[in-house]
This record gives sequence, C-alpha cells and structure tokens, in this order.
Amino acid sequence: MKILRLILKNTARNPRRTVLTVLSIGVSIFLVSTLQAVLRSLDNLGMSNSSNLRVVVHRATSMTETMPIAYKQRIAALPGVKYVECMDWFGGYYADPSNFFANFATEVEDFEKIADELAIPPDQLTAWKRERVAALVGNKLMETYHWKLGDRVTLKGTVYPVDLEFIIRAVYTDAEDVANERAMYFHWDYFDESLGRPGRTGSFYVKAATPEDVPRLAERIDGMFRNTDAETKTETEKAFNLSFVSMLGNIKLLLNVVCLAVAFTILLVAGNTMAMSIRERTGEVAVLKTLGFRQNAILYLLVGESVAIAVLGGMLGALGAKTTYGFIHITSTKGKAFPMLYALGVALLAAYGTWVLFAGASVSRTWMKATRIVATLVGGLAGLVAGFGFYVGTGYVMNQGGFLADFGVNYATVALGLGISAAVGLVSALLPSLRASRMSIAEALRYVG
Repeated sequence: MKILRLILKNTARNPRRTVLTVLSIGVSIFLVSTLQAVLRSLDNLGMSNSSNLRVVVHRATSMTETMPIAYKQRIAALPGVKYVECMDWFGGYYADPSNFFANFATEVEDFEKIADELAIPPDQLTAWKRERVAALVGNKLMETYHWKLGDRVTLKGTVYPVDLEFIIRAVYTDAEDVANERAMYFHWDYFDESLGRPGRTGSFYVKAATPEDVPRLAERIDGMFRNTDAETKTETEKAFNLSFVSMLGNIKLLLNVVCLAVAFTILLVAGNTMAMSIRERTGEVAVLKTLGFRQNAILYLLVGESVAIAVLGGMLGALGAKTTYGFIHITSTKGKAFPMLYALGVALLAAYGTWVLFAGASVSRTWMKATRIVATLVGGLAGLVAGFGFYVGTGYVMNQGGFLADFGVNYATVALGLGISAAVGLVSALLPSLRASRMSIAEALRYVG
C-alpha cells in the first residue's frame, strides 16, 4: 500500500508533463481503437447466418454490365435452387447528392423468403407487394430522414437516367445487423418499366436449399452460361460484398500497418518522457535507499508510475472511443442538440487540459494569469469546434450505410488498447528504472541528469 500511494502521488508531481503524456497516449489509443473498429466492420461484412445460403450471379466481365432477365428461369430450374430473384442497384439519392444510401430494385414475390433475416410486419409486407410504387425502407433509414409510413419519396437517378417516386408502405428491421437497416427496396417491374422495358438485370440473388448446394450451384450456373454473350460469375454473398472492399486494395493490411506505426510512435514518445523523468529523479533514489527502500521497491515505484500514467492514457483513449462512437450511434438521428452537447464536453476537456498545462509557480504573476486564462479560452474554443466537426462527420459516415455504418468499439478492442498502453508504460520505463535502482547511494547523489 505504501508503494501504491507513492506511485499515485508521483503521477501528479509534474501536472504539465503528466497531462501531455496522458493526452498523447490517449489520442494514439483512440486512433488505434478506431482503426480496429473499422477492421472489425470489414470482417463482419456479409456474415449474417442467412447470407450463407445466398449466392449472387453477375456478369463475369463487370458488375456494371447487365444480363438477360431470361436467365432467371434457367437458374430456377437447377437442382438445389430454392428461390431466385433479380436485383439491381439503382444508385439514386434523396433531395441532395449528399443524401446517398443503398437502394435496390428487386422482385417482391419471394423477397421475404430470400432475405429472411429481415423482420417485416405482415400487413406492411402485403401493402408493399400490392402497390407498384411502394417502397420497403430500413428502420435506421427512416430515423435518419424522419420519414413515416405513407410519405412520398423521390430518388434522383445517377446510374440510370430516371427519377423515381415512391410511397413508403413498409419498414423492416434486422436484429443481426443494424447497419443493414439503411437501405430501400422497391419493385423491379416499376424500375424496368421506367427504363423502357429493356428486360435486363444487373444481378440475380439465389437462395440455396442447403449449405452443401452453394458451391455446386456456383459451378453449375457459371457452366450453364459459359461461352454466351453474357457469361456469369457466381459467388457467395459475403464474397460479393467483400469484392467492393477489395476495390480499395489491401485496406486491412494498410490499417494494421498504421496501428503498428501508431503503437511504435507511442513507445518512442512515452520512452523519452519516462526516461527524462527517471533521470531527473535519480538523486531521489539515494534518499529512498537511505530511508531503507530496497532495490526492488524502488524499481516497482519507478515502473509503476510509468505504467499508471500510460494506462490512464489508454483508458482515456479506449473508453473514450467506445463512449464516443456509442453516443454518436445512439443520438446522431435524434436531434440537433446532441452535436453541441458532445462538442461542449470536448471543449470542457480541452479547456481543463490547457488550464493544467499552465500550472506552476509563475502563475502567481498577473501577466501569466492572464495568459493562462486566454490560453484556456482558446483551448476550449478549439475543442468546441473540433468536437462539433468530429460528431457531424462521424454521424454522417454512420448514416450513409455501407460497411462503416454503425461501427463501434467493442470491449475486446478496449482491452487491446489498455494492453498496448500498459506494455508501452512497462517497456519505456523498465531499462532506465533498472539502471537507476541499481545505483549505489553515493553514485546516485553524484549523478547529474
């Protein structure tokens, strides 16, 4: 207990250095936690249980090219095919180009059987199927734009040269993947008619009877259309979704490299800070040994102080990331007051940090007091602007759908952040602490850092 009390007191002996170290580690761990959340979102893409039975058929040459709708009957006749429907990415936006979300033209007859992970009230499902211009909309998308059942919505075409008007007749939820609630589905017949009935589609979604049928179906479908004018490529829904990520290159490797670079940078910053702190206090080692402290106790004291400061920074970064993204996820569609509330919290934190940085004996001077007050106000204002911008930007990304929608930091990532920070504190202080604790009393008194 004596050593623990000394460790806690020593962490506050130089507030300026402690605050800077905690902030540097905290920001770095916040970045690592964010990158790990993105990686987890990529790993979870297309991982719903139902998607294991679905395969996507598209053109082998390019996803943007179309196939004859007549392919549907031939695919449906294959053994192991339970349901099949054509589906096209419309790519429209609502009101403004920035209001972009996933919207698909799909056949509605067996939609709920193919996408059986979606929960749709039976009466709304019937109304959606019955009306040609009806739309099925995800619950999160409804919240984002404050839509209600019966609202009329117009999507302006980007991929196709038509604007389509819909009436919202049904709302779905997805208990397995809330991010999947940011899409709109509408009648493929209405879409095809608006284009002049070309009778072609961009893809077919096929649901297999059993998981064993999936690889056989992929081989049979591609073999059936080999050497035709529109050869196909059939792949699982997960592989199809991940193909969009692969267009960005090996993004997972890049993010992991960035995480390692951040961790190495933290080690350099913390190592320099802790080594400097221990060098300055080498003279105290002689006093501690004179008072009866043993070498191991002094080692625990010095290393414990370093680890305590590093873990404090890790808690600020990892728990701050989890709390931040969780708060934005819950409140980003609830009202306009929440961005300012979050920004005020960041502003108070920034102002307090700035105030502590200017702590010291010289604060007793009038000009230094004024400087401290002005710097605190500037720091708080900077925090307000940064917090507001971060909230709005993150909320925008979450509300646009895709694999980054609703991403967040889980407890495994929090534990990883705390582990990294504790390891950084231990590694950065171990060697200088060993050196200082092994000095004799006379050697420590003569040492000049």
